[in-house]
Amino acid sequence: MDITYRKAQYSDCPMVAEYIYYASDGLLDYLFKDAIPDMTVTQLLTYGLADVERHNSYKGVVVAESNKQIIGMLQAYSTIHHQIDDEMRAIIPGEKLEQLNEFYNSRVDNSLLINAMYVDERFRRQGVASQLISLAREEARSQGYDKLSLFVLADNTPAQKLYESTGFKTVKEVIFNDAAKINHTGGIDLMACDLQA
Repeated sequence: MDITYRKAQYSDCPMVAEYIYYASDGLLDYLFKDAIPDMTVTQLLTYGLADVERHNSYKGVVVAESNKQIIGMLQAYSTIHHQIDDEMRAIIPGEKLEQLNEFYNSRVDNSLLINAMYVDERFRRQGVASQLISLAREEARSQGYDKLSLFVLADNTPAQKLYESTGFKTVKEVIFNDAAKINHTGGIDLMACDLQA
């Protein structure tokens, strides 16, 4: 099976948004569902991805393709953007932001943050996720970062094992009291890997 990797393009935004939504495993619904009337969470993500002035636009996304179909993606940007900003305060209820205050105040300095990664179920366990992480590692080095970091739900054991196998270690456990509202138990783990060869 031939799988290729490339930088995302503007036309990829709807599919990338769908994959980011899946990767969040309920967290984005928790934050953004009904935030803007008549706009789904996926539509909101598509809108944000299409805006190249944003730190989280499609410009920071790598996609994996098979037969010209996107079968996986990874979105990454500087960890300095991992914070509650004015735009979030304007559309997300304060009590939800309060629950995620520790999450948004946790980061690994001088790192490229993998915000989302997703591989279509039919293509898992074929090295796609590892290759996407490898490409993110190369990108982080080329931009002068010391580390690569990411967040993973504490009860997502398969993802944690994948990240550990590619050099990530848990550096902080973040409390998320509303985890049950997204059908999860426990908090969110901040993981990082050192880029020094």
